[in-house]
Amino acid sequence: QYTLSGFNSSSSGTKTITVSTLGLETTFTVTVTGSVTLSAYYQSVEGLSSQALEVGLRAIVSNYTYKSYDAARYILDETDRDPYNPNNLILVYLQTSVSSVWDSGVTWNREHVWPQSLLNYDSTMTSDLHNLKPADNRENSSRGNKYFDNSTTSSSYCPPNAVKGDIARILFYMVIRYEVLNLVDRTPGVYEMAMLSVLLTWHELDPVDDFERNRNEVIYSYQKNRNPFIDYPSFVDLIWES
Repeated sequence: QYTLSGFNSSSSGTKTITVSTLGLETTFTVTVTGSVTLSAYYQSVEGLSSQALEVGLRAIVSNYTYKSYDAARYILDETDRDPYNPNNLILVYLQTSVSSVWDSGVTWNREHVWPQSLLNYDSTMTSDLHNLKPADNRENSSRGNKYFDNSTTSSSYCPPNAVKGDIARILFYMVIRYEVLNLVDRTPGVYEMAMLSVLLTWHELDPVDDFERNRNEVIYSYQKNRNPFIDYPSFVDLIWES
């Protein structure tokens, strides 16, 4: 078995690929040619990068239908449904399958990936479905309002490998959707989250999968906006590394 990182064929250019196995590692480069044709939803940002792309995407995803925080109790059971058991959902941090029936938060509750306190308890941001995930009560409490990093400490939290990319892309979405928010590489304050450099690495190491794609579609059916970084992962490089 081996792990591969750095390859993204959704955008053209020279790509550095790292292959690791049994403690050994090798790096090489490939050139991807051609271009990606964006779907109609993203046509207005065709050819943009850096701040222009960020502004363009914000205009797109800000066109949405508000859903209350209370409503999320009966939407997350669909967004995060266990693909192997339609009566269950998957808890984000434990990755376990539990009954999806809402029982006043006993079996699972609504986790804010970008913590409520760091959103200044803004009712629009705290109810955004893209930022909400079902979580185990105790694990949710343990995570609290910690920022994300490669280890769990008194101030940071490290989620399982299977959802590191998912979490990164949720936070990337939040920065695009809400202009007041910012990702930093230090202990965050209000309207901030961290660690940006770690999240960029997680985005590469844990690529978009079918669970994320389905979640994006379900949220779109309710909230009428999408997470661009699930649809086009290459947008990350175009904004943060261009």
